[in-house]
Amino acid sequence: MNAFPFKPDRKLTDVLATDGFTISAEVIPPRNGSEQSFVLKQIQTLTQAGAQFLAVTKGAGGSLRGGSLPIAQAVKEQFGVPCIAHFTCRDLTAHDIENQLIDHHYFGIRNILALRGDPPENSPEWKPRDGGYSLAHELIAQIREMNAGRYIPRPGGPPSDGHEKTDFCIGAAVYPEFPDTGHRLEYFRKKVEAGAQYAITDMLFDAESYARFRERCDKEGLKIPILPGTRLLKSRSVAEKMAARFKVSIPAATLAALPEGDGAHENPRDKEAGEERGIELFLKLVEDLKRYGAPGVHFFVISDTPGAANALKRLASHLKQGIS
Repeated sequence: MNAFPFKPDRKLTDVLATDGFTISAEVIPPRNGSEQSFVLKQIQTLTQAGAQFLAVTKGAGGSLRGGSLPIAQAVKEQFGVPCIAHFTCRDLTAHDIENQLIDHHYFGIRNILALRGDPPENSPEWKPRDGGYSLAHELIAQIREMNAGRYIPRPGGPPSDGHEKTDFCIGAAVYPEFPDTGHRLEYFRKKVEAGAQYAITDMLFDAESYARFRERCDKEGLKIPILPGTRLLKSRSVAEKMAARFKVSIPAATLAALPEGDGAHENPRDKEAGEERGIELFLKLVEDLKRYGAPGVHFFVISDTPGAANALKRLASHLKQGIS
């Protein structure tokens, strides 16, 4: 009997090793009950703009956004580009995780970004379920075990090892500006030691912060590829909100170069000028990241697909021309 008719995805580590400096984007599933065609049009727009692979998030903070697995499957099968499926373990037991990962395996999903997931909003006392995990490196370790053919033991069943191996390429989130400088590297070390093969940063706007973190990782022997993640900034007020929300730095020169308005009450000409300035700053950031050894850039689209597409098109053109 033939295997399941879904082709295995191309592993991200292979993409990063052979495709040069990469352009990728991250999409968010639509809210439950929204029109499904929206996200497919978004994926088409981003891939046509130059995204070489995509990532699909899981609903964060208790939000009602299902569909991550079928959307990732559509990216791979319908649009023909590799896809990273975010996988969060926040509300799952180890048994739940194994079952859901087998679903991904059968569908040919090979790239997993292993995350704990944000606790629900206004839940400071959150604790994992009995049999669940508190930290992402525990999830990464379980995926590594499945890749080795070792599964959760069944009472009275066969041994837990010696079974068919999964073949996941395991990714991790990394936080180059995590407030606790001691934990900044230690959390990442645990993920790498548990089996992470690549990493994607949280929101990042300062190439110097990326360079410092990478240098420290190299000195500590943590040499997996680290993709910097960023987004388009069109105004100073939005930039300041991003900095406060994600607890990251934005260079003073970047803030000074942005228009002050938030875009909500601006005329079309001012909005267009703000986007153009934001794209120029984005391209400069990418130049610096590339110079510091980043393997690519990962674009957080959020809700601005047209702006993201414009930025990616311009970036793809610059890369073809050979930015320094």
